[in-house]
Formats: sequence, C-alpha cells, structure tokens
Amino acid sequence: MKVIRRIWQSHLVRNAVFVGWTYATSEFAQQTILGENYDVTKMQNSAIWGLCIYGPGNYIWYKFLDRFMPGKSLQVALKKVVLEKLTVSPTWCAGFYIVQSILERRPDIFAEAKQKMVPTYFVGCAFWIPAQTINFLFVPHVYRLVYLGTAAFLWANFLCFMRRQSTVPLASSAFSYTSD
Repeated sequence: MKVIRRIWQSHLVRNAVFVGWTYATSEFAQQTILGENYDVTKMQNSAIWGLCIYGPGNYIWYKFLDRFMPGKSLQVALKKVVLEKLTVSPTWCAGFYIVQSILERRPDIFAEAKQKMVPTYFVGCAFWIPAQTINFLFVPHVYRLVYLGTAAFLWANFLCFMRRQSTVPLASSAFSYTSD
C-alpha cells in the first residue's frame, strides 16, 4: 500500500492521470454535444494520449522550462511561450493525430496528421499563446494544474472536434502552392 501511495504522490503521475482524465472527458463532451452514441474506445484512446504521452511529456517540459528560464517577468514569459510554440507544440499537434491513428489501427498513421496538423497548430497558437502568457506571468505554481486543466479541457475539446472533420479547408487551400 505504501508503494501505491508513494507512486500516487508523484507529481508526474498525478499530472498524467489528470491530463488523461481531461482528454477522456473532452471526448465524452464532444460525443454528448453532437448527440453521438457513446464510443468508449474513442474515450479510452483520448485518455491513453493524455495519460501516457501528453501529460508526462508536458510535466517534464514545464519542469525544464521553469529551470531553464526561471522568473515571472513579461520577457521570461514571452520567451517560454515562443520556445514552446517553436519546439514542442508542432510535435504535440502532429503526435495527437498520429497516436490516435495508431490506436485505431489505421493503415496510414500519418494521413490525418498531414491534413490537420498545420491548421491545428495555428489555432493552437491563437489559443495557447495568450493562455500560456497568463499562466507564466500570473498563475502561482500551486494553481497551474487547475488553470492549465481548464485550458486543456477546452483545447482537448477542439482536438476531438477536429478529429471528426473529414476535411479541413485551411489545410487544403491556404497552404497549397500554385504557380501563375
């Protein structure tokens, strides 16, 4: 019992469980909003992404950021946001679609990521840049989980929504090159 208690007390484990739960409930919310029959497998796949990859990965990333760039000034906050948007954010955007495709055993695990990653990334910038600036500037460390959990719930709902889109106009028109 002490081993289980010690594992649960780990911030990494608690964050991973929280993020897994956030993604599962976001998928549940999308199914409810859209009036779909409940698909436990989709909820489970979303939970796996949050619990096994996104939650632990973000925990490690933010710990690194706080050590690498300590402080709460506007300059430090903006540096953290820019660094995140240029490094891990594209990986998370593509990774979400790839992992879901793997879990669904799709024949081309990269197809959905190729189509939806760029629009998802740009929407993510519009959403997360202000959210993370507020987080890094104003949210005390002890309240980050609640703040980011709320933001992540909204973001995960967007990702679950995007998974349901068969085509994404931004991806097929705005980013295609044609010569005159």
